[in-house]
Amino acid sequence: MLLRIVIVVAILAVATAVALWWQRRQGVAREVERAGALSSTTLGAKRGYHATFVQFSTPMCAKCPPTATLLSRIAAEDPKVAHIEIDAAERLDLARELEIMRTPTILLLDGDGVVVSRISGAPTEQQAREALAAVPRTGTDYAI
Repeated sequence: MLLRIVIVVAILAVATAVALWWQRRQGVAREVERAGALSSTTLGAKRGYHATFVQFSTPMCAKCPPTATLLSRIAAEDPKVAHIEIDAAERLDLARELEIMRTPTILLLDGDGVVVSRISGAPTEQQAREALAAVPRTGTDYAI
């Protein structure tokens, strides 16, 4: 009987540790190094001059619509920032190339279209703003 209680307690402890680890990973932006850049043509929409939130969503994703609303609102505050939402089911080729495994996944591009961070899961407003603030300023304010 004592052995069964110890096993149950151990299983609960492991499950709690895994749940806490998973929760800490949600919405956290991680630095990413990727050669090359994503063009506006590849994305199917115009990139932002300073930064672009590229959100991969699916129709069955419950957290995708509120995430899109949040990122659109943040992007609307600065004319040099854009938000592009891509249906991962329709752009499976791009999702595979960029190793999108879940939705929402947000790639944050710099002004050159290079991925500078990746957010897996729905970020909070603070997390999204911090990731945007960390995007390095590239180029000039002039466009041809």
